[in-house]
Formats: sequence, structure tokens, C-alpha cells
Amino acid sequence: MSETFNERAKKITEKIFINDNDVEFLDYIENHYEETLTTTELRYYKRDKERNYAILSLFLGSGIRVNELTSLRLKDIDITAGEISVIRKGGKKDTVSVTPSSLKDVIKYLDVRATKYKAGSGENEYLFIKLYKGNPEPLTNRAVEDIVYKYTKSFDKRMSPHKLRHTYATNLAEHTGGDIPLIMNQLGHTQSDISLLYINTSREKAKMAAELLDKRRQNKDD
Repeated sequence: MSETFNERAKKITEKIFINDNDVEFLDYIENHYEETLTTTELRYYKRDKERNYAILSLFLGSGIRVNELTSLRLKDIDITAGEISVIRKGGKKDTVSVTPSSLKDVIKYLDVRATKYKAGSGENEYLFIKLYKGNPEPLTNRAVEDIVYKYTKSFDKRMSPHKLRHTYATNLAEHTGGDIPLIMNQLGHTQSDISLLYINTSREKAKMAAELLDKRRQNKDD
């Protein structure tokens, strides 16, 4: 059975961070998540805190796909321009803008990357890595998915990297007035109707926000 854009938008809104929940999520992971952990869990959390936080932040600050993130090399990060280079579907190279705060999180990770993971600094070295039997190796898509699952479940609901991408796309649509060409370029879409979906998702968010705002009057009347 086919669905309208509005129906698909409604389903997406139910599965992503809405309003400022993405900001609240990052604050929770950085400042409160460790309070829920056992001693052993806390040790692993602190070991990989900068790396994992940078991963979550980059998804929410750029809208890239999981395979685009795991393929990133050091040469792909342009701090000055505020951009990263990614390999899109079909092997096409593309440039993506990143929010300044997400880039700062990546820089914090880079500051500890060599020490914590015995990582090299060559331009072709992978950005996100782990230590395996004492040697640095790039993170797999599955490993990144597990990181996202774990942290999002602790905060609210289990979400995939793709849902973080949806969150970013919806925010982008909302804050750019629904600029379809911009959304297409940033997300690597080749069809405008896919980007249009996030316009409708943004409208769904606006409707929910209006209902929340109106509760203030209802509470006053009560």
C-alpha cells in the first residue's frame, strides 16, 4: 500500500529526535550518561568517550550516512572550511558542510586519537578507529551502528545512524525554509521528492510544537 508524504513524514517524526531533543541527547551523553554505568562500563566509556561522542555529533551535524562516516580519512577533514569530503553512493566524491560545534567535537577526538589508539597521522589514515589486539583498525559500519544503538537507547529510544541522518535533514529543512536544492546537495540526494519528504516532516514538527506551546494557555485556564 502506498503512502502520502504526510503519512511518511508522520512516521519519521515518531522515530527521530524532534525539537531540541538532539541537543539534549548530546548533553546527556557528555554530562550524565556515565551516572547510569557500572564501574566496568564506566571504564570503557571513558576510554572511547571522545571518539564515540564525535561520531554521534557528526551524524547530527552533517547528515552523512554510516558508510560515509566509516570511510572518512584524515585528509577528508577541512577544519578551516568547515567541510568534510565523503564518498557517496556510486563512488562519487562530494563535499558536505558540518556544523562548527560538531567539528569542535571531532577536533577533541583528534587530540587524543594518537595516544588512545596508537594511530598514525598520515593523510590516508582512517579517521575513526579502534584498537584490536594492540593495533589500530578502522571502525566497521556495524561497530558504529552499535555505538549509536547503545547511546540512543539509554537516552530515549533505540535509533540507528539513519535516524540521526533523518533528524539532521529535518532540522536542515526547518532552518533553511525548505531549501530543496540545499537539502539535496547536503544529503547527496539525486531526486527532489526524497528531500521534499523532510519538508513535510518539518511541518509535522511545527504542528507538534504548536500543540506543546498551546498547552501553556490550557494549563493557565485550568
